Amino acid sequence: MAEFTPEQLLYAFERSATAVPGTAAAKMRREKGEEYEGTPVEYMLQGSPALNYARQRIPESVGSTQLGRRLVDLLPDDASKVRAAIGNLPLGGYSKKELEIIDAARAADPEVQRNTVRVGQIPTVDGEVPTGDSFRAATAQAAGVAVADAASDGLRNIWWFLNAPQALTQLAMLQGTQQVAQQYQAPGRSAPLIKNRNVRMATTLPAVIGISMGIGNAYRLPGYKAAVPSEADPTQSADLLAEAGSRYFLGRSGSLLPYDEFVKERPDVSRGEYEAYKAYLFSSSLPLKGTLEGIHGPEVTFLGKSIPVATGILPAVAAVMGGRYGARKAGRRLAGLTGEGNKLREAADLRDTWIEKKAEAMKPKSGVSERDVAQAYNDYENAQMRNERDVALQTILYSSLGMGGAAVGGQTLESIRRALKGRAPVEQEEEQTTLPAA
Repeated sequence: MAEFTPEQLLYAFERSATAVPGTAAAKMRREKGEEYEGTPVEYMLQGSPALNYARQRIPESVGSTQLGRRLVDLLPDDASKVRAAIGNLPLGGYSKKELEIIDAARAADPEVQRNTVRVGQIPTVDGEVPTGDSFRAATAQAAGVAVADAASDGLRNIWWFLNAPQALTQLAMLQGTQQVAQQYQAPGRSAPLIKNRNVRMATTLPAVIGISMGIGNAYRLPGYKAAVPSEADPTQSADLLAEAGSRYFLGRSGSLLPYDEFVKERPDVSRGEYEAYKAYLFSSSLPLKGTLEGIHGPEVTFLGKSIPVATGILPAVAAVMGGRYGARKAGRRLAGLTGEGNKLREAADLRDTWIEKKAEAMKPKSGVSERDVAQAYNDYENAQMRNERDVALQTILYSSLGMGGAAVGGQTLESIRRALKGRAPVEQEEEQTTLPAA
C-alpha cells in the first residue's frame, strides 16, 4: 500500500480544491487552434469540478460495464441493432480516447496539469505519482474536488440552469444546430459555423418563444392571475414594467385564479377537474411528472413548471428540429455540396493567411506591416461574417416555421378538445331544507 505523509495529503487536497477544469479545457482547445468554448453541453459540464471528477470514474456506456455486457449477451445474436443500441447507451463517463487526450495534454503542459484532477494520480511538490490503493490519498483528492465544486457553485449552477424550461430549450437548440452543422465545416476546423456568440444565441429565439408561450411566460393564460396582480382585479397587472420584468427575467407566470373566477374564462373545466388538477400540481414534489388530464390537455411538469404537450412541448421540439434542418441546409450550401463554391474553405484559407501574416510581421525585415495584418484579418472576418449570416438566417427561418406550424397546430388541437368537452356542468351545493312541524 502506498504511504503518503500528512504534508503530501494536504498538498494534494489544496491542488484539487483550486483546480479549474474549464480553464484547462479552454487552453487545450486553443492549443489545437479551436476558436470556440466547446459545445454548449461541454461548456456547461466543465463548470463543475465534481462532475468532471465523477466522469473519470463512471463508465462511458452500458457496454463498457460488466453487467451491461452480460445484459447484451442475453439478447439473441440476430438482434444486432438492438444489442448495439443497448451497448452504446451513454452513462456519462469519459471515453478511453478522451482520457488519452487529457493525459497527453496534462503531460505536455503544466498549466493543464495544474488545473485538472486525474483519478489515480496525486500531485506532490516533485510531480504527480500514482495513488495506488491508498484510501487516504483518494479521500484527500475527492475532498478537494468537493470543496472546489462547492466554492464555485459548480453542480448548483448546472441545476439552476436546468431549472428553467427556456434555458433547457435554448441548450437543446444550440447543441443540436452546432452538432448538425459541424460536419460541413472546412477541413481542420472545429469551430461552429456560427462563431459569434450573440448570433448563435439569436438563433434560439424561435424555440425560446415557443416554450415561453406554452408555459405562460409570454402572456397571461386564461384562468390565471397576472404575474404582478392588481388587488382590484388579479387578471390585470399592478405594474406593467414589473410584469414584463417578472416574466422575462424571473421566468414567472401568474398562479391559478380561484375557481369561481377561473371558470369565467375556462367554462370547460368543472370544479372537480380544477381541484384534481391542483392536487396533481401540489401533492407531489417529484421533479418530473406528467398527466393526461391536465386543464390544458396532456401536460408534463418539470421542476414545478407545468408545460402543455400540445401548446408548449411540441412547438419547442419543432423549433429545434427546424433549426437543425436550417443549419444543415446552410452548411451543405456553404461547403459547396449543392454546386456552389466552398465558402467555408475560403474563409478558412483567409484565416490561415491572416495567421501567417501575423507571424511574419513579428520577424525583423519581413516586409509585412501591421496594416497588412489588419487587412488580412478584416478579409477573414468579413468572409466569416457572411457565412455566419447565411447560417443564422436559415436556422432562424426554419426554426420559426417549425415553431409556428406546431404552435398553430397545437392550439387548434387544444381548441377542438375544449369545444368537444363543452361547458362543464354547474355543480351546485346541496341546500338543507327544514320540514315544517306537523
